Amino acid sequence: MVGEVVAGGVAESPVTSLRVEGRGPVTLVGPLELELRRLGGATVTVSGGLAASPPNAFTVSRYDIVTVDGARPMVGTLLSRDGGLALASTDTVRLASVPAGLQGKAGAKVWIVGRRSGGELTVQSFGILREPR
Repeated sequence: MVGEVVAGGVAESPVTSLRVEGRGPVTLVGPLELELRRLGGATVTVSGGLAASPPNAFTVSRYDIVTVDGARPMVGTLLSRDGGLALASTDTVRLASVPAGLQGKAGAKVWIVGRRSGGELTVQSFGILREPR
């Protein structure tokens, strides 16, 4: 399914759903739900299967980010490299213009939108999907 992630509910009972065109919202559940919740407003593709509960719920086993604010991000894990940070994705790129919010986050799963030049990516925007372990 492809749709826009909607983070809703209240603090005690958060709900993450996917707004799919031509269909009502689908509640997303499973171990990847928190990562998806952090993508509120992004367009994603999710894979998985129907959940036993709640009604109209989908257990996500895999997802891909299509766009964040209209741009296709790179998704990967931050690595500490040569005194700086790199993003390990389909390939590994050195990060330039690293914002303070990414400093000290080696090991985190992130999305980054930026300008790529060869083996370097200049960070324009980012989000942390999973904190470092």
